[in-house]
Amino acid sequence: MRLLILASIVWLSMLVPVCDMQAQGNPAQRKMGRVSFVTSQNVYVQFGNTHGIAAGDTVFLASSKEAIPVMIVKYLSSESCAGQIIGEPRLRIGDAVYSYPDMKPAEAVPKGARTPTPPASVSTPDTVDVQSPPLAAFPSGPQNRFYGGFSANSYSTFSNLTSLSAVQRWNYSLNFNGENILATKISFSSYMNYSYTGSQWKDIAASPFSNLRVYDLAAKYDAGDLDLWIGRHINRDLSGVGPIDGLQVQRSMGNFSFGGVIGSRPDFYNLSYNQRLFEYGAYIGRTDTIGNGLMQNTLGVFQQYNNMKTDRRFIYFQHTSNPLNDFSFFLTGQIDIFKLNNGKQLNDFSPTDLYFSMLYSPITRLSVSLSYSAERNTIYYETFGFSVDSLLLNQNELRHNLRIGLMMRPFNDTFVNIGGGYSFQQGDVTPTTNASIAATQSDIPLLALSATASYVMTRSSYLKGSAYGLRISKYMQFNSTTASLGYLRSNYNFGTASEALVQDQFTVDLSTRLVDNMFLNVYYQEIFSGNTTYGSFMGGFNYRF
Repeated sequence: MRLLILASIVWLSMLVPVCDMQAQGNPAQRKMGRVSFVTSQNVYVQFGNTHGIAAGDTVFLASSKEAIPVMIVKYLSSESCAGQIIGEPRLRIGDAVYSYPDMKPAEAVPKGARTPTPPASVSTPDTVDVQSPPLAAFPSGPQNRFYGGFSANSYSTFSNLTSLSAVQRWNYSLNFNGENILATKISFSSYMNYSYTGSQWKDIAASPFSNLRVYDLAAKYDAGDLDLWIGRHINRDLSGVGPIDGLQVQRSMGNFSFGGVIGSRPDFYNLSYNQRLFEYGAYIGRTDTIGNGLMQNTLGVFQQYNNMKTDRRFIYFQHTSNPLNDFSFFLTGQIDIFKLNNGKQLNDFSPTDLYFSMLYSPITRLSVSLSYSAERNTIYYETFGFSVDSLLLNQNELRHNLRIGLMMRPFNDTFVNIGGGYSFQQGDVTPTTNASIAATQSDIPLLALSATASYVMTRSSYLKGSAYGLRISKYMQFNSTTASLGYLRSNYNFGTASEALVQDQFTVDLSTRLVDNMFLNVYYQEIFSGNTTYGSFMGGFNYRF
């Protein structure tokens, strides 16, 4: 718990405006962006929105303490701009840059507008003749775009023990998104899944939508520095809060963003709409430069109800940053500030969970990842009828999980992945540990095959064992076909079992293109354990558009 509180205090200190990280000028007036594409003469920058930026404006390098100009704006769209390179240093994809839109006399550019085509050359302090970028590379207005995918799969399991162990499952998923529908400021996103087993067919026939799970179904209106979502939506600035059914509003003002949500939580059991689970909240975010990159912090407070009785009240915080081109960091957490004791409402300060992850890649052939989480059961007092003196809450200790990974590429076609994990909570007889290593040769000479050898070791209070295996894959240009064969040998000892569980697993899978972006996938697995066999088969297709 002390670690959670300390991390929260450190994060809150990050939220304070970091003026000494800024270059010259008023930081509140800066509009931050990131280089998305670079040619020999032009630079393309993604800003999120370009309100206040006009043709002829100067863009500066964010990683320098001095205001170093690196680009003159020539072309604008609703979210990006393009212009000519000036001075040194040379920009690279991913570099953080900024402009001063509030300091310019030009009017804000409405979404979809484009400035008139300028002359072939522009005079700058370092005069450079440039050519206009191709129109296809930088659209002039809101572009109507639809994309997504659909998949349908059937999954079967069987065993020689009894026919009752056979299970047939069907699964369908749809991901459909539309941007700037009919060249407007309205966008749409959705993701849903429909799954059932053969034994549920009668129930499905009686209630067709009972097994439908909707994870995202929302419309967005982009009014420049004001965004509105309506429907079921997961806000990327509040990713740990989960989906919200209702209205979400976010307003950008310089480096700050302010947002609010009002609606309800999806039902705990089937993700359906449940108006009884009313909730609302507000949050504030800030974006700053840090090192060669950006830092984003979000702090919010949320109140959740069940039948208009307080179910939970908590503080949410989130931090993302990439101070170096080869380093990124993410932190999120929640702190409960409400509890119910024998029917009496009390204020509380109880960290519920903390999660952070980092990725560091000092060279192209080496990367290191690290993640840590500390969490306890989230308490919804009205939904599940918890009380603080219940047995469950008294045993609701923090669960700690630590994982580390190392990826190496010693040769062009050779990859080595090493990983390890450590999990524990108070009262565990033995912490859970695991370690793994996998080596891949992506192009075996003469055979044109890819092979991966792997080994996994696990230790816990009730389990001890290991597994090793080999997987061989072959890619064929005909219909973009990939075929694989795999073998895995596992040996596990359980504390309550007198004999070890030894299994031999064989797998075969095939993926091939049917037409255009539609692929057929077939997978078969057979497991042998003594005189018992288990099998599974999956077949289906997926289509991307």
